[in-house]
Amino acid sequence: MNQPTQRRPSFRHAFLAATGVGLSLALAACGGGDGDPTSSPAAANQQCAQTNSCPDSGPAQNQPVAALCPASLDYGTVYTGGSGAGEFVKMQFDTTAGTYRIQIIESAIPKKPGDVQPTRAGVTLEGTFTHPDKPLPTPAQNACALQLKTVTASDGASQAIIDPANPPIVFVGNGVAGGGIPGATIAFDGIFGIGVIPPKTFPIYPVLAFAQTESDFSKVAGSYNMIGYHIVPSGASILDGDKFIAATKTSTETINADGTCTPAAGTDCFSTGQPWKPRAQHDGAFESTNTDKTKHYPYFWKESVTTDQSSQAKGVLVIGKLEGKLVPLVIRVGYAIADLTTFEIVIDDESGLALLAPNVKTTTAVLNGSYIGSGSDLKYVSSIVQNNVVALIDPQDASLHPLGAYQMDLTQNAPGFVNTVDNSGQAGQMITSGPVFAHLYGDPVNPTFRVSVVASR
Repeated sequence: MNQPTQRRPSFRHAFLAATGVGLSLALAACGGGDGDPTSSPAAANQQCAQTNSCPDSGPAQNQPVAALCPASLDYGTVYTGGSGAGEFVKMQFDTTAGTYRIQIIESAIPKKPGDVQPTRAGVTLEGTFTHPDKPLPTPAQNACALQLKTVTASDGASQAIIDPANPPIVFVGNGVAGGGIPGATIAFDGIFGIGVIPPKTFPIYPVLAFAQTESDFSKVAGSYNMIGYHIVPSGASILDGDKFIAATKTSTETINADGTCTPAAGTDCFSTGQPWKPRAQHDGAFESTNTDKTKHYPYFWKESVTTDQSSQAKGVLVIGKLEGKLVPLVIRVGYAIADLTTFEIVIDDESGLALLAPNVKTTTAVLNGSYIGSGSDLKYVSSIVQNNVVALIDPQDASLHPLGAYQMDLTQNAPGFVNTVDNSGQAGQMITSGPVFAHLYGDPVNPTFRVSVVASR
């Protein structure tokens, strides 16, 4: 990860500035906040009357406020996207009945802890939802947040966790849905004591999905920056050692109209293995597979247990259409099998998400606004962006107390890559694709990756 070109002299000052920005914007969005008592309309009118400088005035007009999400939803609206578990998903909601449906089309998540196969690919999760137990600050925001309460797997066997202490919540906007879906426990008993993966429970998996997707690949071709985050449960090793390793990557790549990828000079492509092709299922996505076992799908981590071409890990590319912009989302669906009856043992379990954004310089005019999203820390966070400062707020904390803040260096030595530094001095990078941004920051061993979608401008 590139370091910021310059570090601000006072992180305390940055925090105070971001706190003020965050609270003022949040209060404005919530319809609250008091004006400066020394600049009330009455005081202003009295002052201008004394100097004969009052401007012409007319009746006050309130500007219309855009709805944060559709007034109602039914299963006719399908959100297509991916989860941080490396799953290709489609989500539907019925706000009248209070029910949801999540189709898990591709997945690396085993149906039950202790196994690696079969996965919950092909399984549909269904259940009920309400608005959050911990309400968001305004009724309008709360109406767009759906907390999943119950879940049933269509096969009657696949794991799907709903933890009341950290529940899956989907924040629905106009054309987009993000937040968290039911999680799972990952573990592997090993083979004769080799390759054991100790249990780790993910109460939610971050998710991002779009109501509209682009199916014309010629419109996708172009030069992109990429920021991605994968988890490697096996640690890319059958030996004892670190497991659930975070693997990240930032790169610049060109996706060509024929589905191939051209990397920047002296590097490799990490978004594409075999050329992208429309999925045979015609489900609104593209696929980079290794069915002919000639070129494995690329991984972020420095190594994989499987170094030959036997892995069936694949990439799924969803091109979201949001506010007239294309938002490419790449899902790496890991692959693992340990079948002693056929002696087939392949471990390429690295899975996760990456966001692509145009390789062009961005500006504050593009970034300014209020966003909401979830990340690898399994937390829901509102990001209030104003100029070069971003304040982070818990959307379910009515006090609007900031969680933290960071500054953006918009000089962008690499066009589109915005270097960031938070209040503790931790560095990061951000890219934006229309109304969506991805941010990777923190300790390289345990970084945080968050994808956030604009809630209001």
